[in-house]
Amino acid sequence: MLKARKSLLCFLLGLTALVLVSAPFETRRDAIAADAAPTDALVQLNDYSRAIYAQARKTTLEKTSPIVLLEGDNLVLLRQGKRTDVKAVPELYHQLKTVAHIPLALFAFTIGQGEGDLGEQRAGELKKYRALIESAAKDLPKRGLPDLMLKRQNRIIEPSLAFIDALLASKKVRRDEALKYIQGVKPAVLENMYDAAKSELDGLHKQMTAWKAELTPEEWKSLKIVIMGAPLPRKGNLAVQYFARLLGEPGESFRIVYTESVYDEERALRLLGTSELDRGVAIAFFDEPTRMHRDLLADVATEYIQKMKFE
Repeated sequence: MLKARKSLLCFLLGLTALVLVSAPFETRRDAIAADAAPTDALVQLNDYSRAIYAQARKTTLEKTSPIVLLEGDNLVLLRQGKRTDVKAVPELYHQLKTVAHIPLALFAFTIGQGEGDLGEQRAGELKKYRALIESAAKDLPKRGLPDLMLKRQNRIIEPSLAFIDALLASKKVRRDEALKYIQGVKPAVLENMYDAAKSELDGLHKQMTAWKAELTPEEWKSLKIVIMGAPLPRKGNLAVQYFARLLGEPGESFRIVYTESVYDEERALRLLGTSELDRGVAIAFFDEPTRMHRDLLADVATEYIQKMKFE
């Protein structure tokens, strides 16, 4: 029994490494066959196993349809061999976000780099940054923002310019003064955050509602979502929350895949294929659909670590 368990574990250990392979099966097979003097039979066997897995992943992905990818501002629908690319996130989102980033940048200039003398380098950077803020402030009225929203941007911009002027005059960075400035602009920043989130969510929902009307009920039930995003905003990610509500999912799932730090569409789709294929592996070996989505050695490690002796 123990021997069988070890054999199963060895097989699954090799299987977890298969996701690293992207070359088609035929390419890997030919490369292996071309090696006239194999140095390690186990390495050759493992390479071939990984190539088989890569081909199965490719086949699985080809059968997966429809797929929606969120790539930056764009939603991409892959359906029946056709690709439709639509900009879903409006410019308003970026306008509000850009102004809200000013206090963040000034935090980095000041508290983020420490109190004390401003120094020539930081002073020079602040002067350049001030000029950019002024230029943007002159451009904002041309963007068609509602009057109240435009006035709110000035509630961020004007105190920011005044704060920079005070820094350049005193040539000193003081934490208490920086915090006072941040607290002063905080209400307007929070309002920008709300309106930015609203504009993005409304943009996503408008496009997804239009596509839902085009899909058959069966297609909608099988729809998969791929979200390309950065590591830190992953927890509570706006897009994950939206698609979870749209599809009735609890969050990230087999239907909603977050490809952390992967911004290449082909690589992101490979991760979706891996997720789909691994679900079958997990059910077959463990009767637990999500088992391959956590460390395969997690349970064994938990058990053995308790037996280890630590000083």
